[in-house]
Amino acid sequence: MQENNMMIPGISLCQKWGKIRIFHSTIVVLGEPRYIRFLFNPDKKGLVVQACSRKEAECFRVPKYNPENWEFKISSVPMLRIIWNTCNWDKEKTYRLAGTCHMEHNLVAVSYTHLRAHETKANL
Repeated sequence: MQENNMMIPGISLCQKWGKIRIFHSTIVVLGEPRYIRFLFNPDKKGLVVQACSRKEAECFRVPKYNPENWEFKISSVPMLRIIWNTCNWDKEKTYRLAGTCHMEHNLVAVSYTHLRAHETKANL
């Protein structure tokens, strides 16, 4: 069962530590791009991870995959603050959101309907 969950694209957000963790499954479904960026629509409470082929404004470089210790965390306290204020989330929780890939737009749309809240742990 855990293997199937590893293939679901998504992200994890933690305001307390100011971190966004991008799941490797998200990078895989986007075709292993060199860069990604986030787009957030506060009116619709919509968040997407979009693949970018080159460095553009507000892009983040995707680290090379290493199966033993691959990790992709981004620090973005201002963006997390906006998301938390818009969504009225508990600041003491970490939120995991599942996504849906839309290859025609090179993005994964993260769904707030598939939201799981967890107690924030010190190792995020």
